[in-house]
Amino acid sequence: MQSLLKLRDFREKVGLNQREIAKLFNMSQTNYCNLEIGKSQANAKQIIMFCDFFKCTPNDLFGFKGVHTVVSEKLDQ
Repeated sequence: MQSLLKLRDFREKVGLNQREIAKLFNMSQTNYCNLEIGKSQANAKQIIMFCDFFKCTPNDLFGFKGVHTVVSEKLDQ
């Protein structure tokens, strides 16, 4: 299963390994790794925590681009 989250990209940008970032988020390295590779899904609290740390939006974290435009266009139809 492929992860929808771009956690690895963001983690590498800040120069931390999985163990270091898992410790910052108060989780085991295994739990963090499972989120990063898509074996587990992040809950809302974790998504907010990741966004706060990485200074990004949920759209950035999930790699969504232009979603609001697509949705609003369909609503206008």
